Amino acid sequence: MNYEDIDILFRSRNTLLDHLETQGYVTEPYRKIAHTELDQMARAGPIAGAPPALQMDLKNQDGSQTCRVITTLGKIKQKLKAFTEKLIDPEEGFDAATTELIILTFEPIAANFHSMAFECYVKHNVRIRYFHCEAIINNPLKHVLVPLHEKVPKEEEAALMQSLYAKKSQFPLIRFHEDPIARMLGILPGDIVKITRSSPTAGKYITYRVCVP
Repeated sequence: MNYEDIDILFRSRNTLLDHLETQGYVTEPYRKIAHTELDQMARAGPIAGAPPALQMDLKNQDGSQTCRVITTLGKIKQKLKAFTEKLIDPEEGFDAATTELIILTFEPIAANFHSMAFECYVKHNVRIRYFHCEAIINNPLKHVLVPLHEKVPKEEEAALMQSLYAKKSQFPLIRFHEDPIARMLGILPGDIVKITRSSPTAGKYITYRVCVP
């Protein structure tokens, strides 16, 4: 890998670590890896295009959930199904109930990545997200033009809809995995997203969207 690719990988990993920390994951073990170390790790014998040295397994505060981050340096678009199914194979030790999967790739995220993420969720109940490294060298959630997006906790949904005299089917839509903000938040079909925008008259203007396939 050249220095530009290593820098892209370094920055995209840090974006993910910053975001996953806000979601309750312990990120400290992976915080002190420098550019030169990443370069060495990337050369440590790739398996199916994903060097095992670049893998990150982050636990949440109570150790009950894991987020596994896989970095692939090769092209996986044409072999995405086989590549993904190997990663989520229970016989290989993957537990869909306690583990979500993030795959970092140097390829742009195309339509088959979205459909694969949905297929994994529907058929295997696996939470998986694909990210193009260059697209997350800066956190899209913190972009000046992106309003605050927050997932509404499941236990608060009923009270919210009652207060709005609304049903989920009446909310505007946000596309599962296809929408970059939905993908960053890791929301699933049926989840509700609260969006807070600045308003010149009201100060803040709040809307809601529901995640759909």
